[in-house]
Amino acid sequence: MLAQIEDEKIERLEPVAGDDDNDSDSVENDGMPDLFKAHFGSPDEAKLKVLISQARANDWTTHKIKPPFTDGVFSRLKLIREKLSVDALHGECDAYAGVQSLSLKPRLTGPLDRVTKTLSLLQQALANYVFSYEDVVFGARTFANAEQLRVVCALHILNHIFKTRDTVVKDNGRLSKAKALDDDSLELRDQGFTRPKVLIILPTRDACYSFAQTLLKLASPSQPENFKRFQNDYYSTATLSELKPEDFRQQFNGNNDDNFKLGIKFTRKTVKFFSEFYNSDLIIASPLGLRLAIGDKTTKGYDYDFLSSIEVVVVDQIYAMLMQNWEHVTHVFSHLNLIPRDSHDCDFSRIRSWYLDGNAKYLRQTVILAEFRTPELSALVSQHLNNVTGIVKFQAGYKGVLSDIGAHLSHTFMKFHPSTPIEDPDMRFKYFTTKALPSILRRTTASSAGTIIFISSYVDFVRIRNYLEDEHQIGKKLGGVNGFSFSAISEYSSTSTVTRERALFKSGQNKLLLYTERLHYFRRYEIRGAESVLMYGLPENPLFYTEISRFLLRSVSDGVADRSAVSVKAIFSKWDILKLDRIVGSERVVKMCAGSGEVFEFS
Repeated sequence: MLAQIEDEKIERLEPVAGDDDNDSDSVENDGMPDLFKAHFGSPDEAKLKVLISQARANDWTTHKIKPPFTDGVFSRLKLIREKLSVDALHGECDAYAGVQSLSLKPRLTGPLDRVTKTLSLLQQALANYVFSYEDVVFGARTFANAEQLRVVCALHILNHIFKTRDTVVKDNGRLSKAKALDDDSLELRDQGFTRPKVLIILPTRDACYSFAQTLLKLASPSQPENFKRFQNDYYSTATLSELKPEDFRQQFNGNNDDNFKLGIKFTRKTVKFFSEFYNSDLIIASPLGLRLAIGDKTTKGYDYDFLSSIEVVVVDQIYAMLMQNWEHVTHVFSHLNLIPRDSHDCDFSRIRSWYLDGNAKYLRQTVILAEFRTPELSALVSQHLNNVTGIVKFQAGYKGVLSDIGAHLSHTFMKFHPSTPIEDPDMRFKYFTTKALPSILRRTTASSAGTIIFISSYVDFVRIRNYLEDEHQIGKKLGGVNGFSFSAISEYSSTSTVTRERALFKSGQNKLLLYTERLHYFRRYEIRGAESVLMYGLPENPLFYTEISRFLLRSVSDGVADRSAVSVKAIFSKWDILKLDRIVGSERVVKMCAGSGEVFEFS
C-alpha cells in the first residue's frame, strides 16, 4: 500500500533522523577494486593536488581507443579518451566480466538480474567507463538504445548513493565508539556541504517518469512513498497521431511538460518522492525547472547551495534541450559545485577537503547521453567537464541520409569561406543575399511553385525576415503590378498564423516560405506547394533533411511541380562539419570541408 503524502522538515546531512542506521547490506564484493572508495573515499591527496593543477592548466592528452565491440551494430562507433598528462588518480574497471567487476552493492545484483539477465555489448562498454568515475559523453543515443543506456546510468547512480550512505553510517558508528572512549583524535571526512549527491537532467516529465521507473526496478524498495502523487503528476497516457514520425511520437508522447523538479530520498528500505531538496539524495529536473529553482543574482530567492555537493551528473537527450533553451543548461552547469552561501547545519569537521578548497568540480563525474555532437555540446564539455579521472567520448560515424529520401533528387551544397566561426553568420547572410536569393528569384515566376527557405537559427530567421520586409521588396524585383509576398513561420508563430501562412504558400500566393528547425522539431508539419528547398543552415537532426526533402516528392505526386525541376540546395561552411557529416556521410565530409571546391552536387 502506498504511503500517504506527508509534510517534510529540512533534515541535516546523511544519515538523517528516521533513517535505518543498521544496514546489513554493507559488505563489498571481495577481491574487487572499489573505485568509489578510490575516487571519493581516500584519494591520494598529493596526487590529487597535482592532477587538479594539471586540469586547471588544461593539460590533457587525447588518444583513440579501440571499441570493445564485436557486433556490427556498433561498427561505426569511435572512442576517444582524454586524460591528464600525469598518473591517474586511480585505476579503471577491468574488461567487463559480469556484475562482480563493477563492485556493485549486493542489494543491486538481484534486481539487476530481473531487469536484464545479461548486459548488452553496449552496456558493458559503457559500464566500464561510467563505473570508473570518468566523464562520459555518449554521442550516439537513439530511442532504440535509450533503455539500455538508462539502466547503466541508473545502476551507477544507485550504487553511488548506497555507498555514500553506507560510508556515513559506518563512520557514525566509528565516531560514536570513539566518543564513548573519549577519543577526540579520530577524523573522518565523508561528506559534502549538502545532502544531494546526484543530479539527473531530463527534458520532459515523461522522460523523468521513465528514468524513475528504472530506478525503482533496480532499487526494489518495499514501499515507495508518495508514488501515487508522482504518477499523477508525471505520467500520462496521451499519445500522438500515427501519422507523425516515430521519433516525434517517442519524444512527445505522454506528459511533455518541460518545467519540473523532483527530490528523491533513499533509505535502506524506502524511496521517498517529493523530498525537499536539502533532504534529498537525488534531484531529477528539467533545465527550465532548475533554472527557476536557482534563479538569478538579481532575483529574490537566488539559491544554488543544493547543487554544491553534487558528485554525479547525468544529462539525457541533449538535442531536446538544445531545442528548448540551451542557456538553461549552461546556467545550471555554471552553478554546480560552488561554495554554498549558507552552512545548512553541516558538520564542517566531516566535509571532504576538496569541497572546502573549492575543488569539488574536479572530482565530479558527468555522463552525457546525446543524439549527436553539436558545437554547443562541445563548448559545454570543454568549459564544465573537469574530472581529473578523464573523459571518454563515444562518437558515431555516419553513412549519410541522402539515400534515405526514397527517390533520386538533385542535392547541391554551396560552400562559403569564413576564417573563424565568428565570421560565419555575416558571411552566410552575405552569400544568401548576393548569390542564393537572386538565383531563386530569377527562377520564380507567377506560375511556378514556391521555395522553402529552411533556417536552423531563430536569430538568422529574424534577420532574413527583416531583410525581405524592409530592404529587398521582392515584388519590385520581379516586376509586375502586384508582385508577391512571402510567408514566415517560426516556433514563436501562433497556430492561426502558421495555418494561414502555410495555406498562402500552398496556393502559390506566397512564393517563399521561411521555416525554422525548432518549429519543425515541435510540430513536424508537412509543407505542401514547394518546388525547391534552400537550406540557409543545415539542420542539426539529419532526419529533418530527409523529411524536408520529401516535401518536394509530395509536390511532384500532387502535380504541383515537375520531377525534373525539384531540387534541394544548402549553404555551408567548414564550421558546419558536424551537421554535414550526418547528412552526406563521414566519407564525403572531409573532402567537402577541407577541399577547394565551391559547389558539390549529388543525386
